[in-house]
Amino acid sequence: MAIESAEISIFDRLSRRQVPVLPPGASYLLKALTDENIGFSELAQIIERFPTIAGRLIALANSAWSSPVNTITALDKACSRLGFAVVRSTSIALAVASPFDPSRCPGFNTESFWARALMTADAASWLAPVASSVDDAESSAARTAGLLHSLGLLWLTDQLPDEVDQAYTIVEESDSVSLSQALSGLIGFDDVYAGGYLGGSWRLPEQLVTAMAHYPESDLQGGYWETATLVGVAVSLVTAVQQETPWSATDSRLERLGITVPAAEKVVLQIDRQFERTQELAKTLFNG
Repeated sequence: MAIESAEISIFDRLSRRQVPVLPPGASYLLKALTDENIGFSELAQIIERFPTIAGRLIALANSAWSSPVNTITALDKACSRLGFAVVRSTSIALAVASPFDPSRCPGFNTESFWARALMTADAASWLAPVASSVDDAESSAARTAGLLHSLGLLWLTDQLPDEVDQAYTIVEESDSVSLSQALSGLIGFDDVYAGGYLGGSWRLPEQLVTAMAHYPESDLQGGYWETATLVGVAVSLVTAVQQETPWSATDSRLERLGITVPAAEKVVLQIDRQFERTQELAKTLFNG
């Protein structure tokens, strides 16, 4: 979205501050985790370079959420137990979450934020194979793009906690105002714009930045429109399940992506079946 000149000082103030720095090697981790052909042993060797993430994965593999028969102490066994999709999403989530502290914003729920991000990642990865207009290169990034789509909100919550809390209050008091609209009214730009700026500052791959900056747009043109539109549909389906509202089978984005209505309905059912477990996963990872 364009920033109104009257509000530009707020964005200037935000952008002049040091953009949170990704942990050393996180870019390499992101690249490695998008390799669909990587094995659990090689995956474990890569994650071992990130002791904090490795420890959290082993803890997750031994948690009530995973419910292993025997105690797991080796990272490769933890990865095998959790499965590639969970390892990839949780590793990326833990890496990108580490620079931010949203605790000063009372209205922000960390567990809810990551449950939605993790669920959107799954939904995007389920939609990609049934989208006839999406090639393999676009499809392979769908999960990561879905996971990172709302990172701008995390950054704003860290840097402008009072303003974000006000935005949550506005949303609670009005059913017709979205969080992005509330933020735009308060600070002149929204979380989607902030996400695109953050992704560019981090020098993330253009495909991911495009998705972060443009996923709500229904008629996006140009490079990587498929990835952005795929994430946008995933967000819509997750929102429909989360809010228990009907999703639009006439969504024009489905036709653009080459997704049939029955295929989309199947993904909605998958989201519905998986959502509670994903909430428990987020609670296990980010509680406290």
